[in-house]
Amino acid sequence: MPASDAPTPGSEGDASPEDGDGDPDPPATALTRTDERVLAYLADVGTDYPAFVASNTGLYVDHVESRLDALDASGLVERVTGEEVFRVTDAGRDALCEDCAAWSD
Repeated sequence: MPASDAPTPGSEGDASPEDGDGDPDPPATALTRTDERVLAYLADVGTDYPAFVASNTGLYVDHVESRLDALDASGLVERVTGEEVFRVTDAGRDALCEDCAAWSD
């Protein structure tokens, strides 16, 4: 995994508690640095197209599109229109804040 897309220190999930039937809950997915940049950008500007997200974060369009699809599937961003305009969800803001606590002062 490229260093720019490695999970940030402290963002790896701890052991998950078990649910009622003895099976562990699936671990939460750690945000990559790309995810953090995309979520932070969308949290700041509101909504934007993947190409503009890429341009304004210094990332490749194809990579941003794939991460937006993954973040959308996780419920951290959502499509606003059929034209692929995205915005961060409340869950995305929460995930970003939780992840930032691990590396911010």
